[in-house]
Amino acid sequence: MLNVKKFTFNPFSENTYVVTDQLNNSVIIDPGCYYKAEQNELDNYILKNKLKLKSILHTHSHLDHMFGTAYLADKYDLDLWICKEDLVTYESYEKVCEVYGIPITFSPNPTPKFFDLNQLFEIEGINFEILFVPGHSPGHVAFYNQENNFLINGDCLFDNSIGRTDLPGGNHQQLINSIKNEIFPLPDETLVYCGHGNETTIKSEKSSNPFLY
Repeated sequence: MLNVKKFTFNPFSENTYVVTDQLNNSVIIDPGCYYKAEQNELDNYILKNKLKLKSILHTHSHLDHMFGTAYLADKYDLDLWICKEDLVTYESYEKVCEVYGIPITFSPNPTPKFFDLNQLFEIEGINFEILFVPGHSPGHVAFYNQENNFLINGDCLFDNSIGRTDLPGGNHQQLINSIKNEIFPLPDETLVYCGHGNETTIKSEKSSNPFLY
């Protein structure tokens, strides 16, 4: 049984997830902690629960999903995993922060490792099927755990909405295709954890999402 803990961080109200197995092995997905208080909140959760951190995973590397990546990688000596097609997004972090006028506290320093999209991603007792779902960014992925029936899908599908596609590397039709071809075939009862806002289900979005019909 996996536990999923959600934190909402930074001025963009981004959702960061910590996924933990029964032996306290954990991965951090899209660490958006920007302010010191947010870093402390995450550190305290890790310490209190005696988590054994294994890696950082990005669904994609937009700034709001990786404010805390360098901080956590340094502090806990963690590898970072991304999709190779999203390396251009990862490498544009400093430039995008400058465009938004956001001071950089920690510059990205981990050299990313790349997901093998043809294999199950496994670390200790945690495993994900990696779904390639470009459209919001060129190398966006989502993490599906069949046994626990949940999907961490970043900024693809939201509760009654979808991710924006007007950013560099975005493509509206590609995003629609990603959702319909990769996400909607999952079981209707699949719990969908989103990069912003509330959780939803596949069934709910199939029946009522106005952007998809």
